[in-house]
Amino acid sequence: MTTEPASPTHLPENYAEVLYWKLSHHKTLLVVLNVVGLALMGLALVLFLAWARLWQPAVTSLKMRIGQMTGTLIAIPLTIVLHELTHGLALRGYGARPKYGVIWQQGMFYATAAGYAFRRNAYLVIALAPLVGLSLVGMALLMFPLAEWLAWVIAICAALNVGSAIGDMWLVRVALGYPSSAYIVDEKDGVRVFMPVVES
Repeated sequence: MTTEPASPTHLPENYAEVLYWKLSHHKTLLVVLNVVGLALMGLALVLFLAWARLWQPAVTSLKMRIGQMTGTLIAIPLTIVLHELTHGLALRGYGARPKYGVIWQQGMFYATAAGYAFRRNAYLVIALAPLVGLSLVGMALLMFPLAEWLAWVIAICAALNVGSAIGDMWLVRVALGYPSSAYIVDEKDGVRVFMPVVES
C-alpha cells in the first residue's frame, strides 16, 4: 500500500480525517485573535521603528504627518494583498494552484488551495511565509537611506503584516498538535487534518 500521495491533491489511501477546524465556528476566539492581533501590531510597530532608528537617525518623531498618513492609507491595502500573494507563492512552491478571496462577514482575506493535501511541515512553511518573509523584507528596506515619511510607512505596513498573521499563527498552533506525518488540507478559514488509519 502506498504511503505517498500520487499528486498534491490526493492523500495516501491509508489516511483519514481526524480534525475539521474552522475559525468561523469559534466566534469568541475570533474576537480574541483580533484583539491580540492589534496588540501584536502595536508591539511590532515599536520594534520596527526601533530597528529603523538604527539605520535612519532622522526617524525620531512619533507624530503622523499628512505625507505619512496618505502613504499609509495607500500602502495598507497593498500590504494585505502582498500578505496573501506570499501565501500564494508558497502554495505554488508546493505544487498547488492558489485561489484568493474575502470572507466579508469576518473581515478575512485568504489565499487557499482547498483540496490540496500538504505534509504538516510544508503547511507550516505556507502558513508562516508572509510573517517571516515580509518581515525580513521590511527590515531590509528600513536599512536603506529613506525619507522619514517613507520609513514610517514601511514600518507601519510591516507591523500590519505581523498583526494580520495572527490567524496564521493560530492555525500553526493547531497543526503543531499533530506529528510531521500528518497531512493538512487548507480551507478558507481553517484546516482539515488527516492521519494514518491504525489497523487493529
